[in-house]
Amino acid sequence: MKNKPPRLKKSLGQHFLKDRNIIKKIVDAAGIETDDTVVEIGPGGGALTEEILERNPQSLVCVEIDPEMVEFLKEKFKTRKNFTILNEDAKKFDLSQVGSNLKVLGNLPYNVSTAIIRNLLNYIDSVQTVIFMTQKEVAQRLTSTVGKDYGYLPALLQNFFKIEKLFDVPPGAFVPPPKVWSTVFKMTPLGFRMEEKELKKFESFLKKAFSNRRKKLKNNIGKPPSAELEEMFQKRAEEIPPTEMLSLFRKIRQIAPKQNF
Repeated sequence: MKNKPPRLKKSLGQHFLKDRNIIKKIVDAAGIETDDTVVEIGPGGGALTEEILERNPQSLVCVEIDPEMVEFLKEKFKTRKNFTILNEDAKKFDLSQVGSNLKVLGNLPYNVSTAIIRNLLNYIDSVQTVIFMTQKEVAQRLTSTVGKDYGYLPALLQNFFKIEKLFDVPPGAFVPPPKVWSTVFKMTPLGFRMEEKELKKFESFLKKAFSNRRKKLKNNIGKPPSAELEEMFQKRAEEIPPTEMLSLFRKIRQIAPKQNF
């Protein structure tokens, strides 16, 4: 009897990619070589998995939260010695346990995509290239540097990653078709690092800065600690690009190290 994939679970935001041309374009974008270690987030029915294995990487490790899908894919790819699947939550998964110079791919579930992307930052030293597909709206936010789509997450991540849109994907490329378009984008580490203690404070600072989008920084963060920052505090967070936001944060910390973020 043929091994059939389990039913899709709405609770996990599962939409499986079926368009072969799109699948090939996504995997092409990762530039997979035979000595690469690849991680696929949320393989689902295995469409991307199959294409990745066609490129014969040294190792492919899939991270899947649905235990039924894990068993299905174990059976489907049981003859592939370079294939491993782990029943793990990608929002918390430790990429460093897989190795270094990882190429990470994934058609991310819409309902948890930003949490999975944020988790990447915890293991940036292990990552070489990331190719993700998300809801188009999420990709627009992540690639924004100012304006209404720009928020705390792109302000944080764009200091660590170059994030570039690759192409859009229509609903008809999936089963079942979602109600929205999707976008494939690439994330490449920029080599910037920050100690964990400072990173936590920077993230907290950004969340405060964007907490009320219509208000100026002086309303969201508080009174500027020096006259030289007065002009910057008159702006809204969405008017300040990621690198400038980092520079502002560090100036505040330098002038007022006990500032509570």
